[in-house]
Amino acid sequence: MKKRSLYCAVSSALLLSSTFNVHAVKVQFNIDTKHAVGQFDSFDRRKFITLHSSNTESDWFGNNAQSLNAPNADPDLMTHFLEDYDVYFGRDTGGMKYQLTQLPEDSAKPGYASAATATTNGGGVKWNYTNITTAQAKTMRKHEGRNSDLIVAAQQHPYYPDGTKIGNQNWSFSQRDTAAEPLGTAMGDYMAQFLQKYFKSGPSDSLGQKRPTYVEVMNEPLFELHDFPHTGYDKESLYDIFRLHNSVADVINANPALNDVKVGGFTVAFPDYEKGSQFFDNWKQRDKAFLDIAGNKMDFISMHLYDFPNFPGGPGGQHQIQYRKGSNMEATLDMVEQYMAYKWGSIKPLVISEYGSQLQGSFGTKWTPQRDWLCLKAMSSMLMSFMERPNRIDKAIPFIPLKAEWGRISDTIPYYWRLLRQAKEGQGETGEQWVYTEMVKFYQLWSDIKGTRIDSWASDMDIQADAYVDGKDVYLVLNSLEFSPTNIDLSVLGKGSNNVTGVNIKHLYPNAQGKPVLDNSNRTKLPSSVVLGSESTMIIKVSHQKNVVINNINQETKHYASAVVKNIAANATQFFTINNVDKGANGEATLRLGVGRPHGKSLTPVVTVNGNRVAIPTDFRGYDQKNGGLGRERFFGVIEIPVPYNNIKKTNNIEVTFPDSGGAVSSLTLQNFKMSKRITR
Repeated sequence: MKKRSLYCAVSSALLLSSTFNVHAVKVQFNIDTKHAVGQFDSFDRRKFITLHSSNTESDWFGNNAQSLNAPNADPDLMTHFLEDYDVYFGRDTGGMKYQLTQLPEDSAKPGYASAATATTNGGGVKWNYTNITTAQAKTMRKHEGRNSDLIVAAQQHPYYPDGTKIGNQNWSFSQRDTAAEPLGTAMGDYMAQFLQKYFKSGPSDSLGQKRPTYVEVMNEPLFELHDFPHTGYDKESLYDIFRLHNSVADVINANPALNDVKVGGFTVAFPDYEKGSQFFDNWKQRDKAFLDIAGNKMDFISMHLYDFPNFPGGPGGQHQIQYRKGSNMEATLDMVEQYMAYKWGSIKPLVISEYGSQLQGSFGTKWTPQRDWLCLKAMSSMLMSFMERPNRIDKAIPFIPLKAEWGRISDTIPYYWRLLRQAKEGQGETGEQWVYTEMVKFYQLWSDIKGTRIDSWASDMDIQADAYVDGKDVYLVLNSLEFSPTNIDLSVLGKGSNNVTGVNIKHLYPNAQGKPVLDNSNRTKLPSSVVLGSESTMIIKVSHQKNVVINNINQETKHYASAVVKNIAANATQFFTINNVDKGANGEATLRLGVGRPHGKSLTPVVTVNGNRVAIPTDFRGYDQKNGGLGRERFFGVIEIPVPYNNIKKTNNIEVTFPDSGGAVSSLTLQNFKMSKRITR
């Protein structure tokens, strides 16, 4: 479908019952065919159904300072939330900092945290965790199994060695920068002490909780240290920030007790690779530079991905809608993957330690359900893209803290992103007790998904489809990037004579007022078509009489061209090679062309694969990015080009020619879907 802007379509976006796209999108599921990406063929809830929290947060409990001394509406909140919705913990950015503020300077080593006090304090933390018998402590320990691969992260201050005092202590981290003590060594020394002394040393240690799996050297370092330094602080160089990551990694990796810890960064806040005075200056000066300077010593690469659904400053005072979901996020992930493949011949895991929506247009306002919807619709759309990369992404965490009183804006304005609110914040509601915000609907929607991934396909790029089989149950997942409701024709193949015994449909969509609604309905048989709401998600559980038999496979591999960032000149052909494609007798192939271009430039180049010209679709994931002047400054996205399978060879020569100048090609990759049987779409 030709791209339309949200600016033109928004008036009909909420009319679920009366207005929807006149064409029907065909969606096909082959439930007898497993879809594997490399060795990954199942839905990993520990990886994808996560919360920006840990089991030791006091926010889980009521009647404490973190709860404004008000009770939880559910006195067993942690247990019911985690177990009812099968959620796993994700990230803690406060605990390590708090423990740092409790440490004096080492008297024998100025600029370093006291090793002796860290040993004492860490031992106390471990003993308390294991031995305190309060109901709260027992609940924390009860759910520690859901905290098996926690991420911890440092903040910019007081960690960065710029003289910032640590808490109420009259000392700061060493600023020395020598061959023997590179910048950030003292910071790394404390982080290593924290990881070693405040957690179990291993399975035989009877005290403490499991050590974190991932440590991010610093949370979003460029935002505060380089782009917008606080008053009184110097603007730190990108080079210093990046090489500090090396210093921290060196200290942690030199400690043999910490060989189970993975170190990563640089936890970029907004990876707008295409920006700069020239296209992709941001990429070259920031993310590429980080990989060049520190990438070798990182175990993983971490980033944050956010939509900007209501960014102030558009023409006429209107809010801009700068989405990352859809083609932009695909281009972002492809670009960093391809550079790693080019640089090292392998791809380090990605950790998406925050994702969702920024809410600048809502700053200074009280909580509303409509504001939560801006986050919900981004999270499900992004999750669908992450689920396509189970072999690349180690963990993905929607940015949903608990009560987050640490981030309160004012007496009347709480933090904008929360799982919980006080009842009195809701229109027509009263009471101090803590209840769920609309964010809980993300977990209610995704509460059941598990099992083996199976083949899925949609005829429109704006409808994301995925599916999983667990015994007798099949989960069909549909997500819309469209701005109006869409009629979906469902085709479920490969079940043979296995009868359907029941169907459950969950549908998360906005009502006419923009409030999120989660419908949950049961049917006796699978409908032939459904209406999927605007920017909405539907999960259909189809139960069968017998276990579903999966006896075919769609084996996906992804292959990367060697070149990255080639400037586009009119009618100048760019040449690429993609090697080592294991083509099967049956299959499909998609060429993924990442481009950054000024708006109005062509997105339909002439492309040949092994001398054969292929048709270029005019559609791509998500909106047109210009959005009537209210979207992104430039187009940066992936054009997904189906390639006839008989055109694919082991070595593939690809030519790309644009009719006009401007911008650059950012990546070129090939998805090879090798199938054990012929599938007709």
